[in-house]
Amino acid sequence: MRTVYVAEYPAIQHRHDDGRIVTVRLKRREGTFRVVCDGCATEFIYRKPAPSRIAHFKSPLLPSVKGNWDTGDDEH
Repeated sequence: MRTVYVAEYPAIQHRHDDGRIVTVRLKRREGTFRVVCDGCATEFIYRKPAPSRIAHFKSPLLPSVKGNWDTGDDEH
């Protein structure tokens, strides 16, 4: 059985060898969220993503964006 660690929750979509896209739902088992896909004999185990160790700073070259993009007043 193949084991795949995933960062998506609660559903995983993956492709079987015959080309079908299959969705499986993770359920809590043995203290973690996991599921076994019987069609491809793969166990998916959820692993929470770790925070980045690299500090991300806003670029001083990009202008700040203001305004509400949902108001529809952008027809100039």
